[in-house]
Amino acid sequence: MTELRHLQLVILHIMKDIDALCAKNNIEYSLNGGSAIGAIRHKGFIPWDDDLDIQMTPTNYKKFIKVCREQLDKEKYYFAEGTVDWPLDFCKIKLRGTKMIEAEGYGGKENELGIFVDIFRVDGAAPTKIGRYWQYFCAKYRTAYLINQRGYNSASLLKKIVMFLSFPQKFKPIRNFFKHEKEKYDGEETGYYGLLSEYTKVNHCFFPKHIFTNGTIKVDFEDTKLSILKEYDAYLKQVFGNYMQLPPLEKQVCEHHNGVDFGQY
Repeated sequence: MTELRHLQLVILHIMKDIDALCAKNNIEYSLNGGSAIGAIRHKGFIPWDDDLDIQMTPTNYKKFIKVCREQLDKEKYYFAEGTVDWPLDFCKIKLRGTKMIEAEGYGGKENELGIFVDIFRVDGAAPTKIGRYWQYFCAKYRTAYLINQRGYNSASLLKKIVMFLSFPQKFKPIRNFFKHEKEKYDGEETGYYGLLSEYTKVNHCFFPKHIFTNGTIKVDFEDTKLSILKEYDAYLKQVFGNYMQLPPLEKQVCEHHNGVDFGQY
């Protein structure tokens, strides 16, 4: 078994526990991004993929955080809450007794508390296009500050400018303002949702709300079944275009890690 395949199976083990926890507590999630493509195109992981991501609407995300605090097996897992002890606006479930070294651009540091699954928060989005562009900027400003604190690398000129502006500690009230602007539409009926915690372009992160509220279905994923949006086709086409087409061979590479210690797993 290759290291990559071993990693995929350990990640799947984590995801099965997350799926069971969500089912027990009536929490709805759906596979995100490349993990959703993997489910539809490969009935499991994309062969060269080395992570698994899920996403939740604001209500489900808040409930998930509460449930993890109260019910997650703390001897087996560590729950890294976004902006609390994991300095980004999403959370991670990490497997204790394992280690990962993140790839350059994702920090390049040992992830001492282990192999993980990312859980992204879907945000309520502004009703107007101008409002959504402003919300996108606020989200990117906040993310740039957080990744600047952690020491991520960024080649983007825009990100470098935003990081520079967000560096001084005295601007904390401004950062809090941008957090408020990012999340101000949660619970409002604007007709739109946004995936604002991800590293994506503005035209790829805002969606008609019904795509996320029309429910989920279970689909085959390796030797189990995981949840995906019922309207996965509209979601994936907006983000990836023809998602059923394989990328060029030079892009079929692992992106997120440079090494892993599986411990007892």
